[in-house]
Amino acid sequence: MRKTWVAALVAASMLAACTSDDEATETTSVTTSVAPTVPATLPADTAPADTEPVATDPDDTEPPETVPADTEPASTDPPDTEAPDTTAPPTTEAPEDDALLAGAGSRSVLPTVAGTHAFLLDAPGWDGFDPNDPGAFVAEWDQGRVDVGNGDSDGSWVHDDIRASALAIQRGDDLLVMVAADVYMVFAVDAAEIERRARAMLPAEVAESAQIIISATHNHHGPDTAFSVNDDWYDFMADEVAGAIDDAVDALEPATLAVSSGEHRFGVSDGRDPIIIDTALKVMTVTSTETDDRIATVVQWGSHPETTLGWTPSWDITEQCAVKGWEGEDCTANGRYFTADYPGVLRDRLQAEVGGEVLYFNGSIGSQIGPGDADVWAVDGGHAVGNGWSVPNGAAGVGPAPVTDEQSPYRVESFARTEAIGTQLALAVQGVAAGAVPLEVDEILWREQPFFTRLTNIGFRVLLADGDLGWQVPTAFICEAKPLTEETCVSDEGRFVDDPVLTPLIESQIREGDVLQTRLVHVDLGDVGFLFMPGEIPPELTIGLPATFNEDPSPWYLEPQLHATGADYTLPGYLLELVDEPLTFTVGLGGDELGYWTPINEVRLKCLDLVMPADSGVTCESLFDMGYLVTPDAIGGPLCRTLYDDPAAPDLLDLSIDSPEYAALVATCRYGQALGRELGEPEGHYEETNSAGWDLVDDLFAAAEDLLGREATSAGTNPDNPGYTPMNPPPSG
Repeated sequence: MRKTWVAALVAASMLAACTSDDEATETTSVTTSVAPTVPATLPADTAPADTEPVATDPDDTEPPETVPADTEPASTDPPDTEAPDTTAPPTTEAPEDDALLAGAGSRSVLPTVAGTHAFLLDAPGWDGFDPNDPGAFVAEWDQGRVDVGNGDSDGSWVHDDIRASALAIQRGDDLLVMVAADVYMVFAVDAAEIERRARAMLPAEVAESAQIIISATHNHHGPDTAFSVNDDWYDFMADEVAGAIDDAVDALEPATLAVSSGEHRFGVSDGRDPIIIDTALKVMTVTSTETDDRIATVVQWGSHPETTLGWTPSWDITEQCAVKGWEGEDCTANGRYFTADYPGVLRDRLQAEVGGEVLYFNGSIGSQIGPGDADVWAVDGGHAVGNGWSVPNGAAGVGPAPVTDEQSPYRVESFARTEAIGTQLALAVQGVAAGAVPLEVDEILWREQPFFTRLTNIGFRVLLADGDLGWQVPTAFICEAKPLTEETCVSDEGRFVDDPVLTPLIESQIREGDVLQTRLVHVDLGDVGFLFMPGEIPPELTIGLPATFNEDPSPWYLEPQLHATGADYTLPGYLLELVDEPLTFTVGLGGDELGYWTPINEVRLKCLDLVMPADSGVTCESLFDMGYLVTPDAIGGPLCRTLYDDPAAPDLLDLSIDSPEYAALVATCRYGQALGRELGEPEGHYEETNSAGWDLVDDLFAAAEDLLGREATSAGTNPDNPGYTPMNPPPSG
């Protein structure tokens, strides 16, 4: 997630919406399966299916059986998985009345032309494509101008389809529906409206009891759902997502589930210290017991879908620019095309091989887990995937040649890079799925824990006041003091107020409330669970820090001088130590999006002299000389929390609460996240500018302990995490 906002301000990107309860709630629905229980040692260790993936046409027509452009017939090493000794065949007996039912549905959420998506017939997609072709040109949408999420204004090309896919699992009247949408983000308040529309479509007997969760893949090249929202398009999209939910429920049939997991590292990197990457690849297959056809494949991996972010296709668009009236530097396709990125490739390849719908859930992608620094090479018979990070000797790059001598052939941006990442992910999924073990589900247990968190990033409050964040208007809260609960927090009733710095600077007000409410959701299927997390969670908060991190953190840092290191990089624990199932799908942007989550000791906010009290003589330099700043241009998160939360802060800092120095420190904390983005955040600390607040990690973890009924004992380190990185990869053999 990378977006700048207007006029000398911020990239204060994501936000949360509201639920009304502060107690964890749970509902139970019972399902059955005909298969034996998943072994405690998940996942499985098998080779990929001995087939080549074939691309599908974006309009769901029968694809030609051809190998994708710029990719030789893929020959990959088996993903690192643990396999069960046996698997059970699907049952052929007639289902019992209480048998497990499953159904899937999927719809395009692209804007329309003349009420249709016929333009997809001209979109290149992922079969036989030119890696520089931005796609089918669309001069005007039915819904008007539709901007690209984290791209540019006026999306005008379609490279491949953008879809929302739903999976329904039911027993009796108890129904679970999970949705994955190829969009930037879906805020909770927007998801609630989509759910409302879906419930109106569902059969009366399940309309109210159905449990529905809507997640975004965080695709950076879909229609904008965050900052520059076309309300007419979003209204259309909401109906289509609701329709996909209804389609999935309408398609319910007797089914079996099978699960497995492995490791996959190809095309993923970490852009911020410490370099911690969750490379787990988790797969659930859903199969019809009547036809043995694949109903759906659920995939969870972790990487930003931003493979071509900031890339300008080398394509002649002179005629299109004339149609749009773009001249000079404005005549560009950069950020103006729609693509589902590598999750779209994954979907096409899997559907061509095994059929069914594909739900891709992103994992822990915070603090810049993505393709940006990853080497991507042409995988063929002589150049295998190996460990996914080490380029084989003699391997070629994919797509166009480097344009400079300094550019690596393995880092050249184009759609060939996207296709290579998606294709190898699909092959890895097939390998993992080949070793999947049947999952016996005795009940579905849905639990959710609403929690409040403070918007310390004042940029979010500006965006809320300007109506520039999401589709629907969320509730913001005014809270007396911590702990933030239903008893201490009240709605601001949508009020706006002036800010003494920002209102004169940008002529905008801010939302009066500085607290939002979100939720953490856990779905328990017995030996498998789904944990839906409302944002871009850093992998270490999910899987834990490597076992030796505190003793010698150097293997996980490229710029240790810019960050908290070792024992100073503190976590309250890691989420997977709190669950009790052997395998948990950890879903980022799961039902909401609050931005990046940074541990409090790692938070650094920009100090700017322009927010210092007038005529006080206080400067950032003087505050640093007094020992209050961690660097000459940054204040640390712990001090900001103390200033905001601890009544004894003046005594602790040996400052009068009325002193200009105290006021300067408070102002630095108030504006450091928002103003830091456009005026220069502290080096290595971009993510704080795109975070709702510095309390996110601790608020989430407290909610997780309440939800799951366990307390962390690890202090954040995981003895089973080997801590492999691109600098220190596992063996390739």
